[in-house]
Amino acid sequence: MTTIKNIASMMLLICAAGCSRLDETGISPQTAVKTDIQDKIILRSARAEQDKLIVFVGEKLAESIEESEAPLSDGIFGEVGALHIRRVFPPVGRTEERARQYGLHRWYEVSLPDSIGADNAAQALAGSPEIVRVQFCTQVKKASDGVVFPYSGLRSALSAAADAPFNDPSLADQWHYINTGSKTISPTAVAGADINVKDAWNLTAGDPSIIVAVVDEGVCFDHPDLAANMWTNEGEKGNDEDKNGYAGDYHGYNFVSNGPVTPGSHGTHVAGTIAAVNGNRTGVCGIAGGSGKGDGVKIMSCQIFEGDKGCTPDACARAIKYAADNGACILQCSYGYPAGVFMSDKEYMDQRYYSVEYDAIRYFMETDNLPQVMDGNLVIFASGNDSAPVSAYPGACGDIISVTSIASDNLPAYYTNYGPGCNVAAPGGEYFTGGDIRETATVLSTIPPGPDGEYGWMQGTSMACPHMSGVAALALAYAKKLGLHFTHGQMVSMILTSVDAIDHRLSGTKRTNVGTGDYLVWGDLDLRPYKGKMGTGTINAWKLLMQIEGTPCQMIPVGEESSISLTGYFGSDAKNLTYTGVSVSGKGLEALGLDKSPSVSSGRLVISPTKTGCAKITIKAIAGGSSLGGGNTMGGMEISKEISVMARHHAGVTDGWL
Repeated sequence: MTTIKNIASMMLLICAAGCSRLDETGISPQTAVKTDIQDKIILRSARAEQDKLIVFVGEKLAESIEESEAPLSDGIFGEVGALHIRRVFPPVGRTEERARQYGLHRWYEVSLPDSIGADNAAQALAGSPEIVRVQFCTQVKKASDGVVFPYSGLRSALSAAADAPFNDPSLADQWHYINTGSKTISPTAVAGADINVKDAWNLTAGDPSIIVAVVDEGVCFDHPDLAANMWTNEGEKGNDEDKNGYAGDYHGYNFVSNGPVTPGSHGTHVAGTIAAVNGNRTGVCGIAGGSGKGDGVKIMSCQIFEGDKGCTPDACARAIKYAADNGACILQCSYGYPAGVFMSDKEYMDQRYYSVEYDAIRYFMETDNLPQVMDGNLVIFASGNDSAPVSAYPGACGDIISVTSIASDNLPAYYTNYGPGCNVAAPGGEYFTGGDIRETATVLSTIPPGPDGEYGWMQGTSMACPHMSGVAALALAYAKKLGLHFTHGQMVSMILTSVDAIDHRLSGTKRTNVGTGDYLVWGDLDLRPYKGKMGTGTINAWKLLMQIEGTPCQMIPVGEESSISLTGYFGSDAKNLTYTGVSVSGKGLEALGLDKSPSVSSGRLVISPTKTGCAKITIKAIAGGSSLGGGNTMGGMEISKEISVMARHHAGVTDGWL
């Protein structure tokens, strides 16, 4: 067995032997050993598994390992006394060629004897010119405190939401979808502090061709409110009949214990927010759970947590590649490293090479699993619950959507991360909002059936993240319905600009928990540090669908008459046109609570909504005269424009065209 002293001697030999040639990166191995050893190492040995490392090897070494029957007998792995090495990403016939294009075949797990220690082995391996990256096996953590508050049943006081499109009895308690401002939610609840999905459901409620991979605890695949929307691997019978490398992956795979999915509360709760079945007269609603006609999006369970066990980066990476290889187009990730472990993209992935997770994320992001709708796939992470002024990684990466959390008061939740790396906000709930303790101010969703029932309340950026994933799934469903195609960049840009303003509220303080960990301390949370750091705003489902279809969107206040200039639609002389009609589509009159139809006066649309809601309005005018031409009449041509109107209680702040 190699000793630590042997390793130190070996490092000197590596340096001396490598001075005369360049490695595959074009860098002198001598220089690399002297200056780049620490740069090659990702994470640190604290809190890492001591019997395993992950390495990214040079192409020649990868070829040598594949060709050798006993790759441990000599070379760098023999020098550190490695017990076993294996590919992080098992070869899968139908995707192997593409995986090799991304270099995934060059990632290996290295099992170590107890006598060596991960830190010493990492230093030795990083000193070899044949080893490009060394990554410690530090477990990721869930972006939630994991506490589930049992749901006791319907709360009639919140029945103001009962006019929603679906008959699910507990939708009235899901303020994060439809927030009426009822003080039964929290003492400081604000109407409209939600994702504005109610009227968006009239346009689309999902599509079964859209698969969302929940990389989390296992999802309860036979839950009565989830079963119909679970992804099912039809080719799998239990012995890897579909040849994807994973036996028993009926609804996904357990990457912790390597077998079928085992349900957990956190993963099931996240999945319910995205795709609990709508319109089934059962429990809660999911944002993209369909309309009760088998048209909800599908949930794929990629399990990386099981009880107290969590995954290391290699298993997380396998889960992500699995999602890409099996058709997922949205990656939902309510986990990450603690905020501050990495403080830049370069620390997480240097300028030349990536971490094992990011290699898998890049592979997923650039896979076209919904090619008729979008180039590539979407990756969405929780920003983290460290109350830190930076997003946690991997979510903080510049090409990943990182989600912060707001409470029912439309203000930052006390636990949310914020600042650099954070892109957009969504409801994550807060147990302590407004100086009171109420589970009703957290997020209601599905949990595995048990003594406490089948539904529960939870809080965290873990809960905010699936709100963003669900709204993104609606966007893809609507684009498909309309036959539209977008690039990845276009879709992300639309998502991050389909928001309600939050910065105008970020002054003064809010009453909430200002303690940490297990110590609850009531106090006044200073809101000023959050200004400009919660992302672009809070996600708005209706706005996003309007961007998808290309309809400009105008926000107006509830309870007063608004007069909207039409010059942006009909030109600078709009006031001189003759208007032939104004019509409200679908359920718009009811949605806005209009006592009378909108009208046009002097080139301005006049409308008086009495309810929070959204509608599309078609305005017709004559181009070229005061009367229409045709037949025996010489006149103008009828033209029309469609606009979207959103009536919200906090309208004036973001008044303007989107």
